[in-house]
Amino acid sequence: MNDETPKANTARPSGLLSRMRQRLGTSRFLAISIAAHLLFLLVAAVLVVQTVTAKRKLTFSSSPPSPNPSQRSLEHKVQMARKQNTMSAPAQAKRVVTTGLSKVSLPDMPAITASEIAPGKMTGMGGKGFSMGAAGGMGGTGVGGGGGSIPLFGMRDPGKGLKGTFYDLKQNRARQPTNMTPQGYAMEISGFLKRGWSAAHFSRFYKAPTSLYATQIFMPDMDANKGPAAFSVKKEVQPRMWLVHYKGTVTPTENGVYHFVGRGDDILLVRFDNKLVLSASWDNPPLEVVDTKWVPKGSYNYGWPANCPYGFIKGDAINVRAGVAYPIEILIGESPGGRCEFALMLEKEGTIYRKDERGNPILPVFRLADSKMPPLEPGESLPVYEEQGPLWRMLEH
Repeated sequence: MNDETPKANTARPSGLLSRMRQRLGTSRFLAISIAAHLLFLLVAAVLVVQTVTAKRKLTFSSSPPSPNPSQRSLEHKVQMARKQNTMSAPAQAKRVVTTGLSKVSLPDMPAITASEIAPGKMTGMGGKGFSMGAAGGMGGTGVGGGGGSIPLFGMRDPGKGLKGTFYDLKQNRARQPTNMTPQGYAMEISGFLKRGWSAAHFSRFYKAPTSLYATQIFMPDMDANKGPAAFSVKKEVQPRMWLVHYKGTVTPTENGVYHFVGRGDDILLVRFDNKLVLSASWDNPPLEVVDTKWVPKGSYNYGWPANCPYGFIKGDAINVRAGVAYPIEILIGESPGGRCEFALMLEKEGTIYRKDERGNPILPVFRLADSKMPPLEPGESLPVYEEQGPLWRMLEH
């Protein structure tokens, strides 16, 4: 028994060591396994991130190539056109004009200074604004800035100018002859003036059914048939002993003292603020009959012979304020027929104007719109005039 006991004692430590080695090997294996799994997971994560990043990059596309300069210019023009179509100016408030008062105060209007028509600031310097007329007198081409050309006697659009009513004194409302004579024609005009420019005085005569609206009275030396033709009554009216009565309310855009300057073949009369301020008719037949005390305040001779007594008549001084409404009436007419001419211009005191070869001031046309004159026909002519000048405003009828 003494021999067996030592053998048994030496065998037990050897088994424990074996088990410890087994456990240690198992722990190493586990650690290696965990490390391997972690490494695998790390590699897998890197691969997944790279794959997702690559796919995201593929979802973005580059911007389209820039168009060439001509295409870009065209696209810009289209965009600007669309912008302009959507950006319209606000509607202007309508003015209310009373009929019971001769003057109505309005808000101040933008002024046009006298320097704008002084030498050095006028277009047409050096003769651009006028040419020699076919009849031998100096005539304006009328080609100025602004809109298109306007009909000589006015437009059909209401509210755009002074309302013009056409009368034929040779026939009554029933289209029957009145046996009118030149003396009777002048007497009817005198009666019209005596009655305070009342349109009722012409009520018994034939009236054209169409009214026209004029922004200026500036007609060349022309065929008298153009009057009835403009009012669409050429077939109904012979071109003599007719009248056109223009009427409206205007306001100047600049304070000052003005004179109407004009010439009428045969009739040109101006009533401003309920007073006769200009009679520039041929030999003034209505005033001779009425026996008024009105006399010209001066005259200018544009392109006519130096000894010709008939020229442009200068009217009374009118002191006006910008933004104040003034009634105005103009009467034009042709008596014997053949040729006719009507021109109304405006002179402001204190303004320096260019001079023609005879020393006469070159004046602007009295106008309510910035428009061009229609082309002159063969044989027609206009007096010399300044293309640029003040624009008065027409108020609602």
